[in-house]
Amino acid sequence: MSGLDARSRLLGALGLSVAVAVCHTWPAALVGLGCGLAALSLGERRWGRLLRRLALVNVFFLGLLATVPLAVPGHALLRLWSLAYTREGLMLALHMAAKGNAIFLIFWGLVRPLSPPRLGAALAALGVPDKLCLILSLTYRYLDLMRQEWDRLSTSAKLRGFTPDTSIRAWRTYGLLLALLFMRALDKATAIHQAMICRGFDGRFKSLGCPRWRRADTALCLACCAAALAVAVLEIA
Repeated sequence: MSGLDARSRLLGALGLSVAVAVCHTWPAALVGLGCGLAALSLGERRWGRLLRRLALVNVFFLGLLATVPLAVPGHALLRLWSLAYTREGLMLALHMAAKGNAIFLIFWGLVRPLSPPRLGAALAALGVPDKLCLILSLTYRYLDLMRQEWDRLSTSAKLRGFTPDTSIRAWRTYGLLLALLFMRALDKATAIHQAMICRGFDGRFKSLGCPRWRRADTALCLACCAAALAVAVLEIA
């Protein structure tokens, strides 16, 4: 399925994600979660990386599970002094977690395999402004580069005796490292921009050898539409 047009992947992911994001019932959320699991068949088979990213995403939802039930009135499952940990709040937090995981899996399966040039070309073909396509694609491409640069700076600081803690000296060191990261990012951005101009870049993405729209792309869009319709039907049923 790597030959699928990037436009069909983006349209399918956006349509399904919007349908899942606005649903309020458990059956609709579970269908969305099933769609996310099905979308993994169209993506990469790197399960270790997927599980690590999924764990990071669910750290946020663990915070919701800890706080939302304290703010939603209802039947108390647990009392912490004057605060009540309610069943209704717990179900709401679980519902939010299910929808969030579904949207993450949908984008991981459909959009994650796209390279930055294919992503930029697909966005431009769908009518997204060129400058926004450029910002999104370059951000997607160079975030990992900035992470690697931060790792090098952190390692260099530790080799020189820096110990991460919460002291004033540590926070000053973090500030200096961030300033140095921004300076290096500016230098790299200038060099990359000059290299792109030397290669004829005019502000627009031009994809070479991009797959054409085929029957498989139409089938993917129809399947995503059917799944979004199923979510909507379960929502109003």
